[in-house]
Amino acid sequence: MFTRRTLVTGALAATALPTIASAQVSASQIRLVVPYGPGGSTDTSARVLAERMAADTGKSVIVENRPGGGTMIGMANVAKSKPDGTSLLLLTTTAALLPAFDIPLQIDPQKELAMVSQLADIPCVLAVNAKHPAKTFPEFLEWVKAQPGPVHYATSSSGGLPHLWGELISTKAGGKLQHIPYKAAAEALRDTVAGHTQVFVDVTMPVDAQINAGTMRGLICGAQKRVANVSSVPTASELGMPDLEAAVYFGVATTAGTAPDVIAYYNAAINAALKVPAVQERLASMGYIPTGGTPEAYTKRLADETVRWRKVIKSANIPAPA
Repeated sequence: MFTRRTLVTGALAATALPTIASAQVSASQIRLVVPYGPGGSTDTSARVLAERMAADTGKSVIVENRPGGGTMIGMANVAKSKPDGTSLLLLTTTAALLPAFDIPLQIDPQKELAMVSQLADIPCVLAVNAKHPAKTFPEFLEWVKAQPGPVHYATSSSGGLPHLWGELISTKAGGKLQHIPYKAAAEALRDTVAGHTQVFVDVTMPVDAQINAGTMRGLICGAQKRVANVSSVPTASELGMPDLEAAVYFGVATTAGTAPDVIAYYNAAINAALKVPAVQERLASMGYIPTGGTPEAYTKRLADETVRWRKVIKSANIPAPA
């Protein structure tokens, strides 16, 4: 059951889009399913995209929130819809991570969904309390190795990308980082600021405010280039550790079997939206890096990330999220 529907009405098309596919998508309304509840940054990014797509396609875009099942409810809803171009899905990193646990799933997102376009990345960050003795990431790794026991790192959940990234970093720290899952990123961050946990690992928000205020020190960001909202934090690439690049990423998918020219139509609309300065600024304010690209590139990224994180999951013996 979805929790919210928001109708975004399009004006006259503002962007040149493939006309054949436009004619095939004859419905005046399309829906963009978000596999999370309303109000979070994922939901907000979907609404930014929906508003722009409505303007560019001349159609009404209904944003539907269908949370639950670790995003599986929303994914299954679109996967089981008619492949007529009227159902889109804001897809998250879970489409790559859940298959990496090799557990039975309600659907196989990479087979039962068709990828349309990447949308945006939000890189991971490792941060410590400002009073921590390590001033740099290399110093942090040496500090961890010197500790007599395990060093705890806090994330917002078990089995998510920050958890897996923390385990990947642990291999560089002699396997001494131990995961402590919280119910929410805000709780994990609060305890790290207070000194109850030693390390915080998550995406650039909400830790960016603490880093910029000087109460937390960001030591590494899993990006290639510096990220605007945590510009003081060196990237994995800068530190000569490209194997530690990691980001939670978002894209748009639709039902498998949707006509290729319809997918091309929506791909053009999404990539056009991402070039609009107002859209770029809105996404950047939430810590997102707009990406875009082809359906093929998005499909390959999901498959590659499943292979990458499956190795980490098996090596660290990480159980599947409940």
